Parts: sequence; structure tokens; C-alpha cells
Amino acid sequence: MTASDHATPTHCENCHEPLHGQYCYACGQSVINPVRHASHALEEVFESFWHLDGRIFRTLRDLIAPGRVALNYLAGHRARYVAPLRLFVILSVVTFFVAQFAIRTDAGTGPDPIVQFDDNNSTGDEGKRFQQADTIAEVEQIRAETLKELGQARATVPAAVPGARKGIDAAIVAINRKADQRVEVLRKDQDLSAEQVAEARAEAAAMRKDQARVEAGGAPKKPLLETAPTLADVERLRDEKLKPRQERLAKLPADAVTARKVELREIRSTNLTAGCRAAQLQIQHATATEGPRTRKAADDARVYGDNECGDIDFTMFGTEPWDEEANPVTLGSAPQFVNRWLNRQIAHGRENIARAQKDPSLYFRALVGAVPSALFLLVPVFALLLKLAYLGSGRLYLEHLVVALYSHAYLCLVMLAFFLLLVIDHAIAPHWAGFSWISGLIGTLLWLWLPVYLLLMQKRVYGNGWPVTLLRYLVIGNLYFVLLTFAAVFLAIASIVRM
Repeated sequence: MTASDHATPTHCENCHEPLHGQYCYACGQSVINPVRHASHALEEVFESFWHLDGRIFRTLRDLIAPGRVALNYLAGHRARYVAPLRLFVILSVVTFFVAQFAIRTDAGTGPDPIVQFDDNNSTGDEGKRFQQADTIAEVEQIRAETLKELGQARATVPAAVPGARKGIDAAIVAINRKADQRVEVLRKDQDLSAEQVAEARAEAAAMRKDQARVEAGGAPKKPLLETAPTLADVERLRDEKLKPRQERLAKLPADAVTARKVELREIRSTNLTAGCRAAQLQIQHATATEGPRTRKAADDARVYGDNECGDIDFTMFGTEPWDEEANPVTLGSAPQFVNRWLNRQIAHGRENIARAQKDPSLYFRALVGAVPSALFLLVPVFALLLKLAYLGSGRLYLEHLVVALYSHAYLCLVMLAFFLLLVIDHAIAPHWAGFSWISGLIGTLLWLWLPVYLLLMQKRVYGNGWPVTLLRYLVIGNLYFVLLTFAAVFLAIASIVRM
């Protein structure tokens, strides 16, 4: 006898009862010892999770027929099928695992979108940029950049062609109008004097002239904080910009709340710009001294700080941008620790939005990872809607829960098929462009069939007439769609905070 051979025991190793088959009649333990048989140990792992004894395949086969699995399971034919909760968990895990590979989330590297104008001379993306600008200098910078692009486009249009430049001229007028409107809003919101407005415009004009001089190959008249050549220059220029702001802040009375917020915001903006420029210089130095070493932007940002001088402002419950200290969100009736927690979540979201803009896959992974949990929470809600819609049917809530679980299991199966279709499309479409049309058609048919499947399932399981079934289906569907919408919005927000 070899070491791998073991005599079949005559008594159960667990309870010592005599054995009369492959399983103990007293405690149910198997005769086969998985510790001594590696193949049986592996088989037991799959058996405990997948039930690969024919039930998973039989369940999936019958799940395709609307209502067949749920109806048979409720009728007592349970041994032939995977239990509904286990099936739902398995399919949701596999579906969203495949989704991680099926959906591509590479950040776009194409050119900036073209500015478009409608018939009312309103600007599209530029209008949004003006609305997001928090300082007059920023408004003037956006105005100058946009007018420069439009001027270059206008110069390429022949003047001899009647009306050829009319659209561009109208766009220039619209840009100036939008910029002037935003400047006026900022002047009122920040309680700025005419002298302060003129000072901000002069500062923006000086920056543009200096930038133009540098672009033309000349030396800057005076180094700007955003383009300071050394770390020493960064600190010197920061101090020069902060000194007058701090002096004005010290002279303001305590009750000048708006003016104090403006000065504090400008001080913070200067410090952020200085920190960003310092990070850029340190990364440049590291790149120059480390030779051909491949650099990762995420590693550099972690070590040296963010080197993209863009800040995200949340304007909520008023005209002032959100700030965790200067302008936090406060729920009047809530305890202080709740307000602190809420503002910490907003701060996390603000930081994560900036991260997601650089690497959208971070947000996508957080979102996909949260979807199974959301579906798991919605299943009992869907069962409750079924219970309320079928009051008087004599069915218990757990019976409705079985229907809800198999319904959501089929939903996961459809999504899994869709994601697998995307994977196949990514592999074949580059070599055969016509396959994209075929996969798109199949995907559309899958989603169109889903509501029909659920209607047929409801009709088959509950056995009511078509008018009553259709009425209940529409009521449950509309209510569930509303809940699903709220869940999707909450999930999108929660994913930003969690990622």
C-alpha cells in the first residue's frame, strides 16, 4: 500500500457510527477525507461555492425561461436548483469582476473641445468657464485666451467673402458680454471697489504681456509666481503677493465679513499656486537628475505634491465657494460632530474629484465595486413592493423575496452577457469593424428583452390575468425605477468619497 492509499473507514470519523454508504446517516459527514485527497479537497471548494454538480448549469438554463426557476422553487423543487441568494451573490460577483476588464476608462488625450455658439450668441464651454471663475483676473485671462483663438480663426477667413466673418464676430461680442457679466457679479458678491477691479484687470493684463514676451522668445519682465524659475523665487514672489493682502486684511474691521473672506481666499489661492509651482520645480529637478528612469505622475504627486495648479470650488447654499474652515456646510439642528463629519466627506470628495480627473479608472473602480452592495440592498425593497402589490395573494414575504432574488439574478446575467460582449468586441472590432454593429445590436436586444422578461416572469409566477398583471407591473416598475434613480445618485456621490 502506498502513502496515498487509505482504507475506507468502517465507522464515521466524526461520531463513530457505523457507515452504510458514502455519508454518515447520523451526522452527514462524507466518507472521503479531503485532507488526504487533494483532488477531493479542490472538488469540495467548488462544490461548496458553485455546486458544480449540475445544479448551476440547470439553474442558468431554466433561468433563461421567464419565471420557471422561481415557480419551480416555490413549488418545492429546490434540490435541482442553486438557492436564490447564493445564485444572486455568485452572478453579481462574477458580473462586476468581468466589468472591471470590459469597460475601458483610459483618460482622453485628444485636443480640447471646440468652442461652440448657438443662435443667441451664448457660449458653451467658455460660458461655463466664466461661471466657474472666482476672481476678476481669472475672468480676464479666460477672455484673453478665447479672444486670441477667435482672432486667429477670423484671420484665416477671407475678408472678401460676404458674411464669412459674421459668426466669429458675433462670438467675440458674446465672449465680451459674458466676461463683463461675470466681472460685475464678482464685483457685487465680493464687495469690490472700482479701484480693486481696475487693479485686478491691470494685473491680468501685465501677466498676459509677460507671457506673450516669453512666447516670443524674450525674457520675462518680472518673474510670475506661476513661472518662477527657482524655489527661492517662488518664496520671494509669494511673500510679495501676500504682504499687501495681509496688510489689507489687518485693517478690515471684524464685521466686514465678505471683504475678509475675499482677502482670505486670495491668500489661500496664492499659497496653493506657490505650492504647485514648488512641486513642478522639484519634479523637473528629479527628472533631470534621475536620467532615463521611467516616472509615474502618481508617484511624483505623492512625493512632491500636486503639480497641476487647478482648484475645484464647490458653491453650495449660497454664492460663496465651500471651504472647510471659512465657509463650511452647517446643518443648524445637527450636532457639531455631524457637521464636522459632513464637511470631512465634502473635503474627501473635493480631493477625489481632482484625482478622478487625472485617472478616471479610480472613480470607475469605486463605482463598480459599490454596485453589488447597492443591488443587495435593493432586493428586499423590491420584494416588499411585490408584497404590497400582491396583498391578499396568500404568499409570504420570503416567497416574494425568492422572486426578487431570481429577478435580480437574471439582471446580473444580462449585464454579464453585455460585459462579455464588450470584451469580445474589444478583441474582434479592431480587425473587423462590422462586428461593432453586430455587438451593438445584440446588446440593444438584451436590454430591450429585460423588461419583457420581468413582465412574463411576474405573469407566470403569480398567475393573474394580463390586465391585472400589467397594472401591477407598471406600478411596481415605476416605484422601483424612482428608488433605483435615488440609489444611483447616492452611489455616484458615495463612490467619489470612498475611492
